[in-house]
Amino acid sequence: MSYKNILLALCGRGDEGDVIRKAMELKDQLDAELTVIHVNDLHAGEMSMMMDAPHKYTEDEIRDRFVANGFETAAKGLDIKIVKDENISKAIATFTENADLLILGHRKQNSFKEHFFDSVDEGIVNHANCPVMVVPKD
Repeated sequence: MSYKNILLALCGRGDEGDVIRKAMELKDQLDAELTVIHVNDLHAGEMSMMMDAPHKYTEDEIRDRFVANGFETAAKGLDIKIVKDENISKAIATFTENADLLILGHRKQNSFKEHFFDSVDEGIVNHANCPVMVVPKD
């Protein structure tokens, strides 16, 4: 199978340098197209009296992550998809229908969380319609 359409899922936390570098390395090695996806929470950027609203990420912020990792030229032409959804896993899975490979980062959970909570990454892997490469985060 050839990987000509790579989808990179970013959460936007800033600890994804290794994930971005691996995606760019594969893009160049395979002469592939790269699409970056980020899923904003449905309430991202909204004011709330009960809690802080999740940050609403923009295309410019995603481009800035690439620039910060040494990919200034590539950042300008990136195909970036920002969607709002309450189910991150299923939202990303929708985009994997047109992808040959999905790349995402994963931060290990401590043993308590590992026994009681599924990670978002696990949900993405379970719903993806293409092979998934999981890159350990910083």
